[in-house]
Amino acid sequence: MSAEIESLSTDLNARRPGKGSNPMLVVLAVLALLLAAYATWRVDRSHDRYDRVNRQLIELRGTQDRLDTRLQALTADLESSRASWRAELRGLREVPAQVDELGQNLEELRSRTESPQRAWVRSEALYLIELAERRLELERDAQTALVAMEAADARLATDTDPAVREVRTKLGTEIAALRAVQLPDVAQVLARIGRLEDAVPTLPVVGMPIEDVRRARRDPEEQGVLGRGWQRLRQAVRDFVSLRRIEPSTARLVTEEEDSLRRQHLELLLFSSRIAAMRPDGAAYRQSLRAAGAWIEQYFDASHPEVGIAMAEITALEAVNIDPELPSVGEAGRELRSVIRSGPPAP
Repeated sequence: MSAEIESLSTDLNARRPGKGSNPMLVVLAVLALLLAAYATWRVDRSHDRYDRVNRQLIELRGTQDRLDTRLQALTADLESSRASWRAELRGLREVPAQVDELGQNLEELRSRTESPQRAWVRSEALYLIELAERRLELERDAQTALVAMEAADARLATDTDPAVREVRTKLGTEIAALRAVQLPDVAQVLARIGRLEDAVPTLPVVGMPIEDVRRARRDPEEQGVLGRGWQRLRQAVRDFVSLRRIEPSTARLVTEEEDSLRRQHLELLLFSSRIAAMRPDGAAYRQSLRAAGAWIEQYFDASHPEVGIAMAEITALEAVNIDPELPSVGEAGRELRSVIRSGPPAP
């Protein structure tokens, strides 16, 4: 474009009629130069912008290539994940069947494991129930029988078989009936009888022991020769004629053997009542105490406080029910035997 402007300026100069310059032409030339400069600047700016756009386009193409590569990689990963998910889903479809099979195997193992344990629990409970029945029937030991039956109920509590629940119901009824029995305090009764036995040697008997008479006659011998002579003289004078008031308690002389026999017989009667309380045997217990009371009343001096205390204690002991009526047990044991004989315990 600058070449065209120069050629235009040359043509104008050639057409001028003289040597002077035309201002219009100069202005046009300047404008042409400015337009050329502006056009050149605009073209340069366009080239720069075009270069920038090309560079950005190249960068965008590189980014697009990277994104395409990443997308391909993500697509491959997605396909791989889909394949693995499909495989896992196929495996999960088989899980319910495997869980059911595992549950069946577990139930079978549990049944095989718990079956001997349940059989042992039932046998142990049956032994405890039979032990309680024997203690009640043979020894009437209600306390030990109650402990054994409670232990049997605790063993059966681990068994969930409906048949065992029926056994526990009957066993609970028998335990409640046994708990309702008013059991005596045997230890206290035995201690009271023991105190009576210890007091027997100090109880005064009816009559005058010969040892006391002999001791009274020997007392003057301790007074010396003159005293003994004077005492014998007075005794000889009194023995001619004497009037003396004799009390019923001293109307009869009691030998040492008779005194010992009375006390030993009383001790034997009290000992028999103690043995009957330990068994316990209510009839023998009451009979022994009744015989002991009659023996004391007949051969011991009731005017002394010690004898009255012993009689009152025997009467109080006789009122103690040492052998209360026990409830009938055994129905739970029979039911448990039938459950054991019916077959293996249910899982």
